[in-house]
Amino acid sequence: MNNLDDFFISRDVIGYLENFVELNQVDIPSYKKKLISFGNKQQMSYAQWWRLLEELEEKTSYTALGLEIGKHIRVEHVGVLGYLFRTARNIGEALSCFKRFQGLIYAGSVAHVETNGDGAISLVWNPDYGYSSQTSDELLLSAMVNIVNEIIHPKKLSLSFVNFTQRLTTERLEACKAFFNCTIRPEQEKLAIAFSASDFATPIPHSDRTLHEILGKQAQELLVKVPSSDTFIAELTDEIIRCLHEGICDASNVALKMNISERTLHRRLKAKDKVFREVLKDIRKSMAQNYLEEHKLTLVEIALLLGYSEQSSFTRAFSQWYGCSPLQYRKQHT
Repeated sequence: MNNLDDFFISRDVIGYLENFVELNQVDIPSYKKKLISFGNKQQMSYAQWWRLLEELEEKTSYTALGLEIGKHIRVEHVGVLGYLFRTARNIGEALSCFKRFQGLIYAGSVAHVETNGDGAISLVWNPDYGYSSQTSDELLLSAMVNIVNEIIHPKKLSLSFVNFTQRLTTERLEACKAFFNCTIRPEQEKLAIAFSASDFATPIPHSDRTLHEILGKQAQELLVKVPSSDTFIAELTDEIIRCLHEGICDASNVALKMNISERTLHRRLKAKDKVFREVLKDIRKSMAQNYLEEHKLTLVEIALLLGYSEQSSFTRAFSQWYGCSPLQYRKQHT
């Protein structure tokens, strides 16, 4: 069975850390450089994410760093998911959007809804692949609460309880109580946040049905395009794209960039029922569509970005993939 570290966190979360570092004037050049490096990747593993949070925790003096980062996250920081929240009819619908599209942020364990005996409605994460870190869990829940409070302002959530899976120090427990303003239960089997039934019915002032439906379709398209949750495939994808731009994208060169042997590369792909040439082709197909929709790029430039020495080679390949020439495709999608 996969461990949680086999799954990914979206690189968008790097923006949360960059925002926090800037707002709090955290002057650590080496850490900022690391954030830039991760921001250039498609995604990162949970272990890399946890280490970034741990390193920031070591260099600052916050009792509950996850809360400090989460309370600065606003609608615009979470892209289409944030605006789906903002245009929903009520909190219940907004949280349904989170449940449906949480895969845009992370892979692995997903939240589901449970109804409690006291009328509270909870979002619950089963530890199917293991547990995340306390700081990461704090950040997730505090960001969610902060965004919901933003979109229903001047009203505020009235939470029933929050369950954490880790042991909490007295100071951290008090910080969580103060932020969530509800009962905090550490060392629980599952991460959970419980809303009152009245919370779910709270209307959102900026509700917009037309825009909400458009955003829902956009989120669905993005979800389909989310790269594999497998961090090896994500790293391979990053290196293939980089090698394509450099003009040398055979298996041996990609393996060299990944610091593994070509034999190991093929063996690991075989274990996942994949072959290098098919992975390369799929990446080229996806990149070709994106580049053709960017009208500033010429066909010659696109061919070079995809690792073709001549435009004619790119045109032949594209025609085989999509049954039309690149120029015809661009005209159809203008």
